[in-house]
Amino acid sequence: MQKQIKLKTLAAMLSLSFGTSGVVWGQDAVKVSVDEKSQAQRIVVTGSNVKRIDAETAAPLQIITKAEIQQSGAVTVKEILELSTSNDRSAITDLTGANSWASGASGASLRNLGVNATLILINGRRLPSFGFADGLQNTFVNVDAIPASAVERVEILRDGASAIYGSSAIAGVINIITRKDFNGVQVSASKQQSVNNRELGNQSFANISAGYGDINQDGYNVFASLDLYKRGNYSDDFVNRRLPEWYLKLNPSRDTGKIDSLSTGAFPGNYTGRYPSNYSDPKLAGTRISVAMPGCAAANLIDGLCRYNYWKDSDAMPGAERAALYSMGNLKISENLAVWAELQLADTKSTYNTAIPRSNVTGSSLSWYDSLKGELQYFVDPYLPVGHPNNPYSFPIGLNYRFADYPDMFKNIGGSQQYRAVAGVVGTTAGWEWDAAVGYMGGRAHQRQQLYRDRYGYYDAIVKGEYQFGQKNPRSVLDKMFPLMGSDGQSTESWLDFKASRDVMNLAGGPMTLVFGADLRHETFKHKSMDNILQARIVQYSGVSIDGARNVSAAFAELNAPITKKLELDFALRADKSGPTNLEIIPKANASYMVSDHLKLRGTMSRGYRAPSLPETGNGGASWFTGGDDPKRCEMANKIYDALMLGDATDRSNALTAYYSGCETGFPSTVTPNEKLEPERSRIYSLGFVLQASKDTSVTLDYWNVARFNEIAVRGSDYLLAHEDSQAGLVVRGALSPQDLEFGQRASQLAGVPLGFTVGPVQGVRDQYSNITQTKVAGLDFSVRSHWNLGGYGRLTTNLESTVQIDTRYFETDTQKFSENYVGYRYNPRVVSNVSANWSKDVWSLGARGYFQSARKLAWGANDTVNSIEACANRKVSAQGCQLGVDFTVDLYGSYSGFKDLRLGFNLFNLMNRQTQVENRAGGPLPLRGTALKLWGEYKF
Repeated sequence: MQKQIKLKTLAAMLSLSFGTSGVVWGQDAVKVSVDEKSQAQRIVVTGSNVKRIDAETAAPLQIITKAEIQQSGAVTVKEILELSTSNDRSAITDLTGANSWASGASGASLRNLGVNATLILINGRRLPSFGFADGLQNTFVNVDAIPASAVERVEILRDGASAIYGSSAIAGVINIITRKDFNGVQVSASKQQSVNNRELGNQSFANISAGYGDINQDGYNVFASLDLYKRGNYSDDFVNRRLPEWYLKLNPSRDTGKIDSLSTGAFPGNYTGRYPSNYSDPKLAGTRISVAMPGCAAANLIDGLCRYNYWKDSDAMPGAERAALYSMGNLKISENLAVWAELQLADTKSTYNTAIPRSNVTGSSLSWYDSLKGELQYFVDPYLPVGHPNNPYSFPIGLNYRFADYPDMFKNIGGSQQYRAVAGVVGTTAGWEWDAAVGYMGGRAHQRQQLYRDRYGYYDAIVKGEYQFGQKNPRSVLDKMFPLMGSDGQSTESWLDFKASRDVMNLAGGPMTLVFGADLRHETFKHKSMDNILQARIVQYSGVSIDGARNVSAAFAELNAPITKKLELDFALRADKSGPTNLEIIPKANASYMVSDHLKLRGTMSRGYRAPSLPETGNGGASWFTGGDDPKRCEMANKIYDALMLGDATDRSNALTAYYSGCETGFPSTVTPNEKLEPERSRIYSLGFVLQASKDTSVTLDYWNVARFNEIAVRGSDYLLAHEDSQAGLVVRGALSPQDLEFGQRASQLAGVPLGFTVGPVQGVRDQYSNITQTKVAGLDFSVRSHWNLGGYGRLTTNLESTVQIDTRYFETDTQKFSENYVGYRYNPRVVSNVSANWSKDVWSLGARGYFQSARKLAWGANDTVNSIEACANRKVSAQGCQLGVDFTVDLYGSYSGFKDLRLGFNLFNLMNRQTQVENRAGGPLPLRGTALKLWGEYKF
């Protein structure tokens, strides 16, 4: 009997070592003890009528179970995390990564505080960072690289936890708990697509899991689980033909077949320019040229110009392919000693087909930053010289042209490989339970594309006639003009950790438990663009060269003190030293009080911190293309636009070009790291209760408040432009271009008053990371869980999870004050809820799940004058139309397990076929949502 108890104790220790790092209060719905005395004192929840008050502790915790994951139809970790109302669905995703510095990856963000404030763990230990940083600043975990089939449950600690885990646990912790053992072989597969159109929503998934051994009976177990995932793509043109009328009215450039949806950068192209003022024919001297190149198909020749449907080349939905492996092994050495190991591998790829590049001869300089020389570079689209085989004129002429020889070559591919290996030993010695582990992990990321021009190869091909316009040229010529380019990134981390715990004394409420531990880590991060980018050969594409490394050390202690049978206190303290930053001391205190057998009060107070990332403090720097309104040109750009709209077709075509040269204009921004940065810090507290309303129903309500300060950010191009005159050298301007002068001259003729720019365009801004901003958020988390035994009619489980945002404010560096409350604006819904109901009986299971999001204003904030109530009224949009309505979708699911070793099921997403909310603004998200069906099955050998 004693041997069986010790073996069960060892199994429990293994489970705890994989699921915790230190003490995570309230992590397990069923608390597993490590000796008979603890087992006798702690309640083990059995059956389905769980009195959750005994599992709910001081820190608010959401547990997403394996059953909930299966019922939801989630096959990726990103989809699993969307089951939490605390997770921001707008966080970085590979769906929108075509123009991202971290393309091909997805992250998670709790409390809308960003991916860098949310710590993601697997079995209580850290995961490798993605090889690229989001926005070139924020390192994060790519959740697409985690195999969903290995997930047993997900625990979301909706409270600060830096005192337990260290850096980044400001908004909370997502702890992904994997299965601990598996015996046999199991295969599963699913297929999903839209019921409205089979081209939409295509997803395929397959898994194989295999394992051998039983830790309780055999003393060992080893298993592996492999996930394969594929998502189909579809083009923008496919989408455009199915967009509703309201969307096309707001976005006429997507109205297929209409002139606004077609580009004059065509194949073949259009000549553009002006006859010389001394031209031999005085009637033509000084007049403009805008005429189609010979060979344009009649269907594409509109108003004398050749047109091109560029939407057919780019993706509205990128394709994706992923493979992810998770393996674990456990081995019992003796009654008090065991070893374990984990291995995780992943390969992901997202493919973004892009619009085919075009020439755009305007005479204006295109600018970008030379990362090696530390200076701006310039390029002007070349005119076809006299004598060029495609120039029919006696003077240089421009040609707006689409290089459509090989459409398939123009794509952006974001890929990554992730690896993680960790081995540990757990045991008991002299009453101490201890756990030690050593590990190495990392991630490699790469981005490749052919889209941007090589300044020398492109110029030579055009001017020297190597490229033959209107014909299909050799691929080698296109490769010279648009060479393969991109970036490579890598993050690594090696670590050693140790922790130990024991009961130190008995209190009135039970044993006082002490935990202490330490960990050592070495981190590296590299992100480097290819040489042709760093050498400034690629037009309008700036480079990245970041290289950093640091040592991180930490020591922590925790104390759990059940003072009485009603009052329990928890204390945690951690000391962290990250690279050159000062030692950080992070405390936390929790308290819970049992008012009665049915009501528990709870609260937490803690400090949080985030160490500056290696991209923020390392060597090198980065630059990217950004944009905004130029305060010295935008007003005049609007006047020139209005004047040109009074002219002919060419004038109207030039009007937008003139507008974008001063408003919503683009330019490069350079950012350098800052080794003197201090950590970000936060104050976090929560207060709530757990109510066991009946034996079948439990209710939780928690108020939370996070104040983050010392945040690391750049001042931004808007700030630098607004303060250009007072901060010399941070804004770089060019001279007035020939196009500026031409637009001003023509606008003056049409308006009858002098018009024209007085300063040249912005060609770049210079910035640096600084501790300059703050954020305050507050809200409520509410849940109701019920389990009913219906006797002969089966069992019914219902669940409601809601998050209510009360306050979201950002510190404005310009005014040195906090902004108004952003709750209720476009990106900050006040209420987000998930509700589900599941009925099961024998081999049948049926259920429904609903998602609710409250109405929001169309504007992103008070400073959004384009989408304010007043601006909507000017566009003749009603006040009701100037908001996003309530969003509510319902999903159905069902499964049948009446066949031996076989289980079949379905998920029907968006049962009512509710469409995406109407956004009365240009450039809103594509309204593509419809009903989708997923069929799945699993078989165990």
